[in-house]
Amino acid sequence: MIGRLRLIVALIAMVAVAAVACSSDDPTPTAAPTGGTPVFFPYIFSGDFTVAGEPGPQGVPMFARLADGRGLFNETIRPGEYINVSVAPTVEDAIGQEITFHLGHPDGPTVQADETYTYDRVSQPQLIELDLNFPSLP
Repeated sequence: MIGRLRLIVALIAMVAVAAVACSSDDPTPTAAPTGGTPVFFPYIFSGDFTVAGEPGPQGVPMFARLADGRGLFNETIRPGEYINVSVAPTVEDAIGQEITFHLGHPDGPTVQADETYTYDRVSQPQLIELDLNFPSLP
């Protein structure tokens, strides 16, 4: 049941992101001017997460960073589980760079996960299950 809920929520997020990404009349992605608009499709992550080896708490902000940008932050949905942490590059230079994952509000103190994920150009949004381990809370 939880897996099905994750899939449904991720698909809704993927459709919303794809609608925004496809709203341009120009099918060729280009570098974003100055607004930080994604230039390629996003990766949308979900999975389990731990803090110091224990299931992480519900309601803690989590987000992903890639190059000079970051995705929107979400709060974890239940102890030890997160969904819809997404990120897409805002510059072409981001291809091949590492995506990092962070607990905490982007404007405050954060803690980075041990795991990273390498971004590659994709032709559609990617749903990725990735378990994350954080050394502590922010």
